[in-house]
Amino acid sequence: MMSFDKQIAIRCFEENAPSIDAEPVVGYWLSLWRGDALPLRADFKPKAVVKALPSIAMFDVVPDRSVHCRLMGSGLTQGLGQDPKGKDWIALTRQEDRAPRLQRWSDVARGAIGRGLRTGYRASGAKQLSEELMLPFAPAETSDAHQVLYHISWKQTAYDPTRGGVDAVNSLAEEFRLFDLGK
Repeated sequence: MMSFDKQIAIRCFEENAPSIDAEPVVGYWLSLWRGDALPLRADFKPKAVVKALPSIAMFDVVPDRSVHCRLMGSGLTQGLGQDPKGKDWIALTRQEDRAPRLQRWSDVARGAIGRGLRTGYRASGAKQLSEELMLPFAPAETSDAHQVLYHISWKQTAYDPTRGGVDAVNSLAEEFRLFDLGK
C-alpha cells in the first residue's frame, strides 16, 4: 500500500492558489483526508460543493488501461454537447493525445494532483484560460478502478458555443503539471 503526504497537497495549493471557482472544491477535498491517507470517495458529499457541481466530473480510472466518465456536471455536459456518462474518455480523445492522456489520468489515480490550463473562447472571440484540476480518491478495495474528481473553472455562458463540443475537449490541456503525493 502506497503512503501519501497531505502536506504536499496543501503546499501544491498554497504555492499556487487554485482559481476562485476551484477554491471550495480544493478546500473540501483537503478536508476529507484522514491523516496522510487519500480521501475516500464515499466521504465526498456533493452538497458540500453544490455551487461547483456544474463544473465537476467523476471518472473511473484503471491505471494504464482505461478512463471512463462516471458522472459529469450539467455545465460540462452542455459544453461538451453530449452526456459522456459511461463513455470511454480516451476514445473521445484525438488519436495522437490518447497515450499521454491515459498516462496523466493513471498518474493521478495512483496518487498525484493534476493541474492544467485549457484555452476556451469567449463569445467576443477573446481567449480565456480555464484551470482544470484532477484530484484522486483512495482506491476502492473491491475494484481495480480508482475514482478521480475533475473540476474545471469554465462556464458555458462565458464561452462561444460554436467552439464547444467534443472537439474542444478531445485534446490535452496546453500546460499540465503533476504533483506526486507519495512519501
